[in-house]
Parts: sequence; structure tokens; C-alpha cells
Amino acid sequence: MDKKLERRSVVDPAVADMLADMEKKRRIASLPKSKQEKARKDSVRHKAGMDLPIELHERLRAIAEKEHISVSGLAVFFLYRGTLEYEASRVDLSPYKRISRSPRFEYILDSTKMEKP
Repeated sequence: MDKKLERRSVVDPAVADMLADMEKKRRIASLPKSKQEKARKDSVRHKAGMDLPIELHERLRAIAEKEHISVSGLAVFFLYRGTLEYEASRVDLSPYKRISRSPRFEYILDSTKMEKP
């Protein structure tokens, strides 16, 4: 068996972050002046994609429409409130946990067990 050994380049995570940041700044600087400000604002935002049950998304959309705010802003509000409630030990996730089949997670949360109006 002829195994070819390759030397891997090991980069410290802090150096990798610094290089990525420098590359991001270089890309923004190469944009036309009119687009640089928007690119800077967008670069500090952290976007996350989530799989929401259709019913929940519709409920969020209805509340956001009623309150004249964005669905994203409303979701952030509820996520902050839920996080604060959890950290204050006012939320118990145990009744909603079930064993996961994924090797990445021990449990998943079963949204079908959550209270419905």
C-alpha cells in the first residue's frame, strides 16, 4: 500500500479570523463608494436560516402585520425573551425532548407537544 503523505497547513484560529476579516474589508473597499456603507452594515449582521413549522410562521407573520413590524424583528424579540426566561429557570425543555437519531445531537425538541391555543 502506497500512502501518499501530505503536509497540511495549520493556521491558528485567531489568525484565520484575522485573515477572513482582512479579506472582507478588502472586498468592501473594492466596491463602488455608493455600495460600501450598505456592505459594511450587512457584514456585521448575523443571518441565520431556521426551519419553522408553517403554522408558527403564519402566526408570527400575523402578529408582525398587526404590530406593523418585521417578522424577523418579532422573531428576534421572542428569541431574546425566551432566552431570558430560560436563563431565569422559568422554562423547562424536558417535556419537549425526545431522543434524536442524529449523531450530532442527543435530543431534538418535539414542537408537536408545545401548547396550542
